Amino acid sequence: MKKKNIVLALTLTVALSGAAFAADEKKDEILAKVGPETVTQADFDEVMAGAQPSQAAYFGTPEGKRALVEDMADSVLFYLWGKDNKLTETEKYKETMAELEKRVLAGMAMEKVLSGAKVSDEEVKKFYDDHKAAFEVPESVKASHILIQVSKDAGNDLWKKAKKEATKIRKDILAGKVSFEDAAKRDSDCPSKSRGGDLGFFTEGQMVPEFEKAAFATKIGDISDPVKTQFGYHIIKVTDHKDASEQPFDEVKDGIRQQLLQQKQRDTLSEYVDKLKKTYKVEILLPELKKASADKK
Repeated sequence: MKKKNIVLALTLTVALSGAAFAADEKKDEILAKVGPETVTQADFDEVMAGAQPSQAAYFGTPEGKRALVEDMADSVLFYLWGKDNKLTETEKYKETMAELEKRVLAGMAMEKVLSGAKVSDEEVKKFYDDHKAAFEVPESVKASHILIQVSKDAGNDLWKKAKKEATKIRKDILAGKVSFEDAAKRDSDCPSKSRGGDLGFFTEGQMVPEFEKAAFATKIGDISDPVKTQFGYHIIKVTDHKDASEQPFDEVKDGIRQQLLQQKQRDTLSEYVDKLKKTYKVEILLPELKKASADKK
């Protein structure tokens, strides 16, 4: 019953949006016949496009597809009943269709206006060349760590004990008694212990200064001496190091094109709005908003 309700709700949503059961002149597979009407594969695909992933997965099965088509047929039954009972002559129907006409025509008009907005390959390349700094990839380090945590207000004895423990763990790792990853899982006080201490890649400014300085100074494969930070003592193992670089044009050109196109579309719409306001008078009947005083603190 629950899935039946979901199917009905989805079908009703699409039907009310005006997306489904429109006159279909395309030659398409007929999935159901309801009086003079049909439910086609195109109709089915239209409803599927509005489904949530979990719903779409169910409707993709033979059982789910049949359930959806049955409910689409049920919706057509109500459509036919409403037509036969002259609901198209009611004020509510006329008001709804008038409102729908506004939305459809506004959408079509905007689509037509925006169809002229294009971005050339030359414009994309020029933007890339003029904004090289935006495509710089900073130097980064991939590291794992083992943290022996010490509270900020701990006395010197606890700090000395933590350093001694970190030093012993490092010594055992270097002697081959335990791997860095296993030691992290066993001894670290950081949540990263579940990943063997792996912190992934990070750039300058993402870690506390003492940790960052040690990580960037350590060679790949090496393990640092215990490093003191506000959190305690860390043993750092660097597993990768990437120099600063620049994103290749081919990697970013599609994103640049989309960014430039969106800006052109905004500018185009703004220009047309200004033009249309000269043809059609616009009055906003709400009170004017008070502007904040420039010298108000």
